[in-house]
Amino acid sequence: MRYVALDFETLENWRASVISIGCVVFEDGKIVDKFYSLVCPPTKLEEWHCTKVHGIHYKDVKNSPKFPEVWEKVDKMIGDSPIVAHNSGFEKSCINACSEEYGTKNNYEYIDTLKLSRKYLKNLPNHKLDTVCWKLKVSLKHHHNALDDAKACGEIYSKIRDKYILND
Repeated sequence: MRYVALDFETLENWRASVISIGCVVFEDGKIVDKFYSLVCPPTKLEEWHCTKVHGIHYKDVKNSPKFPEVWEKVDKMIGDSPIVAHNSGFEKSCINACSEEYGTKNNYEYIDTLKLSRKYLKNLPNHKLDTVCWKLKVSLKHHHNALDDAKACGEIYSKIRDKYILND
């Protein structure tokens, strides 16, 4: 099975303000390709709660490529594979907002590891990415780094799929 784990960080609450993208391609539970890029958003507006989480500011991304240039590469990596994300509603909303802003592709299948972890992993204090990683013994070195979060998410999906979904 092939799937692509994806994670975005944004500069503000507007979902088209993507400033970093992490993309990791998995085949049969193994990483076969990965990509990370900073992205110059269509706004300079920073919201403190966003930058506090990931530590990236407009000055850090102002000379980075724009979303369509980065998304062209990511879309090729995705191909016909499903996108795996932890709280896929966020990634889907970013993809849709960027599609509205730039006219990029936004028609994908999504698998949500947050929903899966809520279904299969009981007795956790919460189902945040770092908590689920801890429970499943998945390494998450730099939480809120888009590439590390995507990698962790893909590994979570592999573990949940192997342990629970294939045994349903």
